[in-house]
Amino acid sequence: MNIINSNSTEKIRSDFQKLFEKSPEEQVEHRAQMLSFIILSEVQKAIDRKGWTRKQLADEIGTSASYLTQLFRGDRLLNFKTVAKFEGALDIRFEVNAIESSESSKSYSGKQDLEWDQTQVNEPE
Repeated sequence: MNIINSNSTEKIRSDFQKLFEKSPEEQVEHRAQMLSFIILSEVQKAIDRKGWTRKQLADEIGTSASYLTQLFRGDRLLNFKTVAKFEGALDIRFEVNAIESSESSKSYSGKQDLEWDQTQVNEPE
C-alpha cells in the first residue's frame, strides 16, 4: 500500500494552485480588459438609449464598425481618445472613483491596489 504523507499532499495542492496564478503582467492585462469592458458596457447602454447601432456610433466618432467590433469583443483595448469621442457622440460623461482595495486583495505591484468602485455615466447638465 502506498501512503502519501500530509507534507506531500500539501505540496501537491500548492503546486496545483500555482498553475492558476497569474503573473504580474497577466494581472495588468486582465485588469485593463475589465476596465475596458466596464466602459463599453456603459457605451452600449447609451447606444441603446439613443436607438443607434454600433455602425452609427462608428460613423459619429470617425472610425470603422470593425474597430468597434474588435473593442466590444475584447480583441483591442480602449484608449482615452476613443473614450472622449464616445462622450461627445453619445452626450455622456464618464467619472472615475478610486477606492482602496480591501486588505485581503493583493495587487500585481505588491502594494494595495486602487480600483474602480463603479463607472458612473452622467448625462451632461
